[in-house]
Amino acid sequence: MNIDNLCMGCMNELYGEEKCPNCGFYVNTPQISPYLPLKSQIGDRYIIGKMMNANSEGATYIGYDSVRKTPVTVREFLPEQFASRTADSNMLFVNAGFEAVFEKYLAKFLDMWRKIARLRGLSALVPVVDIIEDNNTAYVITEYVESITLREFLLKSQTGYLNWSKAKVLFMPVLSVLSSLHGVGIIHGGINPDNLLIGRDGKLRLTGFSVNEAHLQGSDLTPELFDGYTPIEQYNSNYNFGFWSDIYSFSAVIYRSLVGTVPQDAVSRLVNDQLIIPARYAEIIPIYVINALMNGLQIEPSERTLDAETLREELSATPSNVVSSFSGSSVPPKATPTTPAAEIQQPEKQESSTAKTVLITFLVILITGLLVFGGYLAYNHFLAPKDDATPGDGVEDVKTFVVEDFRYGTASQNLTYNQILNSQQKRFKITIKEEYSKDVPKDYIIEQSIAPNEVVPYGTELILTVSLGKEYVRIPNVMDFQVDNAVASLENAGFEVSVIEDENDGTHKADSVHQITPGAGESAEKGSTVCIHIYGKVPEPDTSSRYGDLVGNLPDISNIISR
Repeated sequence: MNIDNLCMGCMNELYGEEKCPNCGFYVNTPQISPYLPLKSQIGDRYIIGKMMNANSEGATYIGYDSVRKTPVTVREFLPEQFASRTADSNMLFVNAGFEAVFEKYLAKFLDMWRKIARLRGLSALVPVVDIIEDNNTAYVITEYVESITLREFLLKSQTGYLNWSKAKVLFMPVLSVLSSLHGVGIIHGGINPDNLLIGRDGKLRLTGFSVNEAHLQGSDLTPELFDGYTPIEQYNSNYNFGFWSDIYSFSAVIYRSLVGTVPQDAVSRLVNDQLIIPARYAEIIPIYVINALMNGLQIEPSERTLDAETLREELSATPSNVVSSFSGSSVPPKATPTTPAAEIQQPEKQESSTAKTVLITFLVILITGLLVFGGYLAYNHFLAPKDDATPGDGVEDVKTFVVEDFRYGTASQNLTYNQILNSQQKRFKITIKEEYSKDVPKDYIIEQSIAPNEVVPYGTELILTVSLGKEYVRIPNVMDFQVDNAVASLENAGFEVSVIEDENDGTHKADSVHQITPGAGESAEKGSTVCIHIYGKVPEPDTSSRYGDLVGNLPDISNIISR
């Protein structure tokens, strides 16, 4: 495709139009300073289009991969506080006296994106295609996903909000990405509905990554904060910033999606907390989801849900599990939703402390009594040994019970195999099998040999298949291999392979590997994609000139030239 025929707004082909019929971009629209001019080239491969968004860390452009002939997204490290660009050059010039701080944040930028590049294969994360250092700065190339933001999606929906069954399908894969990011030390810091994209495939993807200082008040960079979604610790350095900060932001996004309004911002809540879930929504949102959101939206970081896996467990619980979790202590959970309004703030009408104490004591005694009585009934009905034989019919008494569903993600429970072993070893003869799983976290049950709800005798063998978690293997070094051998070696190691052909100036061996992403020797999830760059074929000599029939015959050419 001729680059001059590309729309710099969407990278679709134009046919002489001044305004793109696809995106409405005008052909002669200039790029504003200090961003890269339209049609600039990065690494002699990627064409720069319209700047889509920017913050104090850098700018994001739509781009075009001239080798793969496909649109891409390009993120440029461009901290305007420390660097600038002249109108006649693409080079970035560091302002005098800021060399050390520029290098510090550039190193953080590259480290963050190299870690993200290794997390290939996650459906809720846009894959990194390339990382390039050029123009005295760095660029990250990611696949381009045709999409709209979650904010746009919610605004265009009929109601402006989602029910939990639909929201769960969207958000749970993102929670897996968040867990993986935290596992390699990355805190996003800017989660909000504009940084979550819904593609044509219906999947939600997390984008908008920046170094943490771009989202922290009081740092060297001008902070980008999102009222309603940013936790108090990013406004105020007196509070600790960490993985729990992403939990607050992610919980706020789910709240917005289920309730239809942006949560009260953290600074206002610190003074006068009025965050509520209105009654009309509290009636349709499962109580365990309300509880999970309130725990994730605690203002004080020390009182908040701390990690993504805990939030996943709380969002996957059942109402019965939530109630039983309250019964173990006289202290209420972090934020117990009230019914029907599930309010977090105190009621306007204050009662005396004595009346409150009496009421709370009464409720605790009442709930404890009900739970004990309910537990007694449940034990006699479900757990107590049963005699399925009729007395006096000549059949020996056999003690039986109903088998529970121990598999991860089921409605009944999410217990590790150690918890199941401790609670069930008197009933079953338990045998453990282990296997890797992409979907089931380590130490949780993938499958059980006896189907749930079956009635079996005490002492029956139960085989539990336990997850070892995701399998990671080391990427073999296939540098300088021919492409067929490289692909075979990587596939034998358990990887999918993406091959990108780069131009060959004639000095390299055709079809040989010269770059691997992630790098050789690094560990990556089995089944994920490894990208290899190979040199293309050496271009054929141009035989279209009037000396075409003499190309390759140097004596004849020199004779012709000398005449």
